[in-house]
Amino acid sequence: MSSLIKSLSLKNFKGFSEEVHIELRPITLLFGANSAGKSSVLQALQLAREILERGDANIDRTRQGGDTIDLGGFCNFVHNRDLSREVTLTVELELGDDSIPEFFEDAIEDRSDVDAEVWRFHETLDIIRNQVKQVAVRLNVSWSDFLETVVISGYRVDFNGDWCAEVVTDRTGQQPKLSLNVRHAIFEGTNIESGDLFDAVAHWVRPDAPDAFGDELGLVRKQTEYGLHYGSIPESVLLPVLDVVFSAYADSPNAGFSAWLRDFRGALPRLDKPIQIPAGRPETASNVFVLQEFSAFMSWLLIGPCRLLLDQLKKSRYLGPLRRIPPRDFDHALTKNEGAWSDGMAAWQALLGGTDQLVAACSEWMGHPQKLATGYGLKRSILREFDVSGPEPVPLGDKRRRLTLLDGAGLPHLPQDVGVGISQVLPVVVAAQDRSAGLVTIEQPELHIHPAVQVGLGDLFIDGAMQHGLSFLIETHSEHLILRLLRRIREAHLGDLAEGLPELHPDDVAINCLTRTDGAVRVDRIPVTVEGDFAKRWPQGFFDERGAELF
Repeated sequence: MSSLIKSLSLKNFKGFSEEVHIELRPITLLFGANSAGKSSVLQALQLAREILERGDANIDRTRQGGDTIDLGGFCNFVHNRDLSREVTLTVELELGDDSIPEFFEDAIEDRSDVDAEVWRFHETLDIIRNQVKQVAVRLNVSWSDFLETVVISGYRVDFNGDWCAEVVTDRTGQQPKLSLNVRHAIFEGTNIESGDLFDAVAHWVRPDAPDAFGDELGLVRKQTEYGLHYGSIPESVLLPVLDVVFSAYADSPNAGFSAWLRDFRGALPRLDKPIQIPAGRPETASNVFVLQEFSAFMSWLLIGPCRLLLDQLKKSRYLGPLRRIPPRDFDHALTKNEGAWSDGMAAWQALLGGTDQLVAACSEWMGHPQKLATGYGLKRSILREFDVSGPEPVPLGDKRRRLTLLDGAGLPHLPQDVGVGISQVLPVVVAAQDRSAGLVTIEQPELHIHPAVQVGLGDLFIDGAMQHGLSFLIETHSEHLILRLLRRIREAHLGDLAEGLPELHPDDVAINCLTRTDGAVRVDRIPVTVEGDFAKRWPQGFFDERGAELF
């Protein structure tokens, strides 16, 4: 299940005062000194999810963070605790074979009482939809002195790298205003059939043409009243589409379409309710269908991107920096808790309740000498307690599952009876082999494990990304991990990969170095060549400590 999330931008969140942009690849690594902001990148994705799911940004705990993450509310995660600043999060997605969700799918296709003009209106909106290949969602969060709380003060949707729609509020989070960019390429007339439906208002996008409708429908009035942004474009279809909507007796949108945004929470739409275009007196079936189709289109435009992003964030997984050792009486839980991934306990649950294939795959990665070579495999057993005090054993309770670690001699051990490094690395293995996630975010996967095992983590992540379609966003200090990735890139280029290993190419890996200068965090992307070398120097060298100690 590959992730659609391709980049993340942050501004005024924790240590990020200026906007930074981080591109995500199948394997994305974040390096940097302590408190450089690496963990903040992972937390920003969780904050974006909470905003979309709760409609609130003044939070401390997150669903994925469990007891590991405590953002402390807006007053603590805004940069320098400066309440005059606006936190901005932008997440970009690449659709591929996926599409932006819709509330109403093909609402008129089963109807026989729809005339040709309405059909062309429906098909025009479909053509606009089908031109979108990338989408980005930007969220702005501000403090309101008037309300003494946080408001979602801005929301913007970008399509194919250019802004398309934006909603902003005042500092109280009230009076949302919508702006539409009719200059956007998806509103150009490519493949859109011309005819009476659109020709009647073509003068709107030709400022030199006479105003056949008078000032009441004039170009300047439309630009100021409805929040439209455009220039001299001969083939834009958005304004003609709007005119058809108004002609179907939609109520006036008022300044900035505010009448259409009545269910918004600040600048953010509700994700469980479509946009409703108020109508005075539709009168005819055609007008009803026009308004229904346009309501569906506006819901797709404004709500669909948020729903798509939320779906991707809910499919992501967060593995925190300190993984717990399960207790001796650890049992399989029927109710899943995604926050349990933060301390690794959900990984043990996955092994107890998952498929035999998952247990076998994780066992091989843990024990195989050409993989992690920890010295331990896995075994899942079915146990049941019996009362043997009487003449015949009497079963007590239901059957239980028990997970043990098998050493090289085949002797079973409980997790509490082996080195702590095993309990730290096993959840990482499960997260990289469990295909139910999309984006897997991990803090310090190398914690408490031997350098030889750290090297093997590189192959583990390559396998998860290239074979299972996962994407990894990893905060790490491990030189050994990155050296294995560079080696595999070099071997793939030279044709020296061992049989069975998936190929890894430079574009599959993103290496980012985070540094803090004068209180601000900077992110430098370090490109990799096909020879497995860095294409440029690191801002302060690459693990300078090695050279200082050796020479």
